[in-house]
Amino acid sequence: MPWFEFKNNYSKLISVAIMQKDTDACGGEYGGWATHGWWNINPGDTKTVAYSSNRYLYFYAHAGDGTWWGDPNGPDVYVDPINKFDSCYQIGTSTWDVVTMARADGGSFLGNHHTQNLNP
Repeated sequence: MPWFEFKNNYSKLISVAIMQKDTDACGGEYGGWATHGWWNINPGDTKTVAYSSNRYLYFYAHAGDGTWWGDPNGPDVYVDPINKFDSCYQIGTSTWDVVTMARADGGSFLGNHHTQNLNP
């Protein structure tokens, strides 16, 4: 079960949102996936954001200049565009943004530490 961290290799502050497996908080029709955001990461810094009981975690990140990290073919997820949030997959309001997240694979071994590099 991996720890997930993000490294900002970009020249500007990056904000990161994630979706991780959490059947206790978001079971039933929400597919067992919880959404969380935002972690702000300064250029050159690394921040651990989650421990997951699942080897996969999804993420979306953006910088103030419009640069973003995600996957146009990934899952569509609601994120609060301004405030920190804790929600479930497919829950949001009309004032939230919809973003597409990329998958990060933390590996299958207990105690793995996965670093997702956010490169220019």
